[in-house]
Amino acid sequence: MIPTPESTSISRRSLLALGGATTAGAALAAFSAAPALAVPTGAADAFSGGGSARMARELAALERATSVTIGVVAREHGDRRAFRYRADSVFPMCSLFKTLAVAALVQARGYDETYWSTPIPFTDADVVTDSIVLDDLDPQQATPGFLADAALRFSDNTAGNLLLRELGGPGAITAFAASLGADRTRLDRWEPDLNAAVPGDPRDTTTPDDIARLYEALLLDDAAGVLAGARLREWMLRNTTSGARMRAGLQPPYELADKTGGGSYGVVNDAGVLWRAGRRPLTLVILTRTDDPNATRNNEVVAEATRIVVGD
Repeated sequence: MIPTPESTSISRRSLLALGGATTAGAALAAFSAAPALAVPTGAADAFSGGGSARMARELAALERATSVTIGVVAREHGDRRAFRYRADSVFPMCSLFKTLAVAALVQARGYDETYWSTPIPFTDADVVTDSIVLDDLDPQQATPGFLADAALRFSDNTAGNLLLRELGGPGAITAFAASLGADRTRLDRWEPDLNAAVPGDPRDTTTPDDIARLYEALLLDDAAGVLAGARLREWMLRNTTSGARMRAGLQPPYELADKTGGGSYGVVNDAGVLWRAGRRPLTLVILTRTDDPNATRNNEVVAEATRIVVGD
């Protein structure tokens, strides 16, 4: 366990960049006047990249400055050690389920060429909010591959629901996660209801530990098969939705295969695998939650958490 720090620090640049419930000035003033912060017991000083105690202190300061609870796992591939911060705490999963849905479908039907080339019809009744790709699609039909691309690269909610329908419903995600050893991940509802993120509601939740286990298994270890791993990497390396989250906290050159999610109560998530020259692949998971029903989504929290954990 990391001892309670005597002091915490975070850059003035970082605080001034933060939005959310407090203004930058108020956040800076509150942080400057705050007493030392205790590091959560879920923070582990066992990260091969070093600096775990510093990272835990800075994440605690970021939580205090933004009123956002943050969960993080960072693990280099092949290393049993990991940096863990609130890693066993429960967080809303939101659209992170879409990676699991696509993986499960490719695992089950990946080599059925007829299936992947046959369009799946849908109607106006199937179209839900935040469906940037399928909302205006005419005719209303899409192949499974098109749905997977829309769900992973653009986080299209209608595509996510149609994938769930192909799998037999949300319970298939719970079963698939459990088959890979993630027994604290569950999906109960469809889009957009699964993004309600009400504090204390166990539905549609996961933990940073579970998402790290799942994404590492799928993207690096090909746990759903070589074809599923290859297709996931192809789609997720070209993700379009994380420009203000993880990608905003990274310094090029790098390659990132990730999936974002967002919900009510200001929830913003991002999880994936990071490749950088001369380094082992890094599985990185950043989940957030608040208790404020009026909280707005603060992407900079994820970006700053990425800077803290990954550095340069």
